[in-house]
This record gives sequence, structure tokens and C-alpha cells, in this order.
Amino acid sequence: MLDQDNILWSSNEVAEALGQEIGSSWYCTGLEFDSRKVKKGSLFFAFSGKKLDGHNFISDAIKLGAVAVIVHNSFMSEKYNNKLIKVADVYKSLLLLASYARKRINIKCNVIAITGSAGKTSTKEIIKSGLDNIGETYANPDSYNNHVGVPYSLANMSRSSEFGIFEIGMNNANEIRKLSKLVKPNIVIITNVSEAHIGNFKSIKDVIKAKAEIFEGLIENGNILINRDFEYYNEIMEYSKNIKNINILTYGVNNSANICLVNRQIIKGGQIITALVDRKKYKYNINIDGMHQAINSLAVLGVLVITKSNIEKGINNLYKSIIPTGRGNKHNLSIGSQKSLLIDDSYNANPSSVIASLKSLHEIAKNNRKVLILGEMGELGKFSLSLHKNLFSYLISTKINLVIFVGKNTKGLYDVSKSKIECTWAIDSEQVIKTGKMDIIKPMDAILVKGSRYMKMEVIVNYLIAKYKKKEAD
Repeated sequence: MLDQDNILWSSNEVAEALGQEIGSSWYCTGLEFDSRKVKKGSLFFAFSGKKLDGHNFISDAIKLGAVAVIVHNSFMSEKYNNKLIKVADVYKSLLLLASYARKRINIKCNVIAITGSAGKTSTKEIIKSGLDNIGETYANPDSYNNHVGVPYSLANMSRSSEFGIFEIGMNNANEIRKLSKLVKPNIVIITNVSEAHIGNFKSIKDVIKAKAEIFEGLIENGNILINRDFEYYNEIMEYSKNIKNINILTYGVNNSANICLVNRQIIKGGQIITALVDRKKYKYNINIDGMHQAINSLAVLGVLVITKSNIEKGINNLYKSIIPTGRGNKHNLSIGSQKSLLIDDSYNANPSSVIASLKSLHEIAKNNRKVLILGEMGELGKFSLSLHKNLFSYLISTKINLVIFVGKNTKGLYDVSKSKIECTWAIDSEQVIKTGKMDIIKPMDAILVKGSRYMKMEVIVNYLIAKYKKKEAD
């Protein structure tokens, strides 16, 4: 028997959303498209991908407790026929459920959509920690921010939620527009815009235009909450001028920002932030490092202002933020019986996020030797060589002592760096380990691992943790 409080969908609601009859009657507690994550009460979507076909895992999903499975109407199975919901397009059925879920949410629920070239996940998690203290808050898991992740997240949102937070990412034009129109946010947040994914566009102007698509899903009398500091702020705000009845709130270190960072104090285990909102100062702690994260945290204040929530109550919970693996997590290592620090920022990389991480490393390391293990940045296209080489000045200004460059697209940066900085190069993360390049790391080093997702820089992170006896950071 399912817990009534955990029921997310009934078979009748799913039937109504899909516009077709369902033979059996059931309740489900969640939606899944990865059979390994199915639990008792799940509704499983058998997606057909480039590498895997969900139809091959139907048996696994049912054994794990799936109450029903949405399949392509060409799929035949007498064994599980009573559990199958046959549709013309499995992905479209997820969109239909997501759209239905958005309509059934309480009208008073605040729905937030976040985009940006960097900082989406961190900003989402910080906002969630603040809103958790205010009311029932739902946020997309991990970095589920693409054409599958967004509708999956929306369809898994409880109808009783008071706040919903959704990241919206992109690789190409016309992706954010569809997702924003699906989410229909009343608050849109833009963390920044930079050259991430520029290889899929003709110029930065096209990247800006693609990010601005998020405005198109904003509901009437909606709110734009935007970082005032990034270089292309004015250009992206041009796209908001055609939207009627919107409220705009800015945040950042810029003195003209509505929510302004006036001070930050670096402490063990994070930062103390002082911000000015409508001439009133607010002071709070966050448990993550770096100026970029201090600025990201200001978005919480913006959301609390827009939703007319208790600001003090919200910011008092920010020290509980949980940043997912690979986004600046710290690990204490013991190298040569001396304490060393590993910063795992391996999840992804683009020019702006690498620069932010370098500045954070410079602050954290203090007088210790600073080691960067840098995997190449992807999706930069014809701009790849120049954007990688542009990092050289930041390697110098942040006083990086040693760099292990990884990937063919870092070779140019290695060539311009090797006469000024101690460095080495490897074609991939596996070669870094196999060729013993990690042996040049010394006791008391502060080590930052960063790179694009496909570079699998977590292989290096896992190697270091396993070799040097991981201990949780204090």
C-alpha cells in the first residue's frame, strides 16, 4: 500500500494528461526514465536513446516496483501487457505530463527558472536552502536542465509545492524557449552570459539571444532577477523590452544593483556575506567558497524580496546549502603525512567558470602551492584555441604554481605557459595517472581539478582520494 502523502499521479490523471484510456487503476509516487532509479510506485518511461533503449529494461523496472510503463505503441509483450501504456511518442508523453503538472500547481506557487553560462546549479541549490525555511520547496535534481531533464523535473513536482526551482540549460538556439514556455515561470533568473557553447553559434551575440529566450516563458506580471555585473548585461536586457508588465531586480557588486554585495569575509568552511537591500543590510553565512558563489547567493535575497517572504528567516538557512559533487567540493588529503586540499570542480568547465574557480583557488590556498589540473573546455568550436589561450593571464594573476594540462585543446595553452609556469601535458585523464604525472604533487598543495564533462576529470579526483586517504573537510 502506497503512502497517501507520497502519491504524485493517479492513473486517471495520467490518462487525462495523455488524452487516452488506461486499462488498469493505480497510483504512482514518481516518474523515472532510468530503470536503475525505479522504486516501488514509480511510473517508468521507456525512452529510446542513441545508445540505450528503455524498452530493453522494462523487466528490470517492473521487478523494482514500477506500477506502469509508458512504451512505444509498436512494443509487444504479453507478460507485462497489463502494465503497459502504449503511446505514439514516449518523449511527447513526458511533455504532456509536465504540462499537466504545471497547470495543476497552486496558483500561489512561485515557479523560478534559472539560466546562465555558469552558476545555475549552485544558485538553484542556494535558493532552495533559503526557501526550504519558508515553505514546501521543490527543485530539479542534480543538473537536470535539458530537453528531458526539465519536463522530467516538472512532472515530478508535487501539486502542494509552494516554490518550484528549475534550471534551464542549452547547447543550441531554440532550446531554452521551449523549456521556458513549458515551465511558465513567474521569476526568471539569469546568472551570467559568457562564451559557453559558443562553438555552436556564430558569435557571442547569438549566445546572448539564445539565453534571452527564457523571457518568452515568463508569465504576465512576472519578474526578472539578473546579475548586474556580467559584461553582456545591457545586451541581454534589450530582449526584455518587448515584454509587458514585468518587474526587474538586479544583484551583484555593481553599486547600481538593487541587491548589492557590500562585504564578504572568508572563514573556515565558507564566507560571511553582507548585502544591502533597499538600504537595509543583511548578514549571513554560506558554506561555499569564492566571489562567484557570494554573488550567486544574492539571488536568494532577490527571490525572498519578490515573493514577499521573510528575508531573515530565509538567509538563516543558507549555510545548509548542498552543492552537488564536482562543483567545488573540498576534500582533505594526506600527502607525505601532511594535510593537503583537493577541490573537486570536475563537473564541467567553460571560460568564465574556469576563471571563477582560479580566483577561488587563489583565495583558499593562501600561501600554499597552487596546483591546477585543467581538462579542456568543450563546445568552443573555432574559438577554442583563443579562449583556451586567454586563460594564460589568469594563471599568472592567480599565481598558479603548477599546471597539469589535459586534452588536445589545452596544448596551445600549455605551449604559451611552459616558459612561465611549471607544467606538463597529457592527452586524457587516464594518461595523467598511467604516466605518473600525479607524482609531482607535493605535501600541503592546494589542488583544483577542473574540466568539461566529457574529459572525465572525476577519474583524477577519484584517484587522488583513493591514494591519499580521503577525509571530509572540516
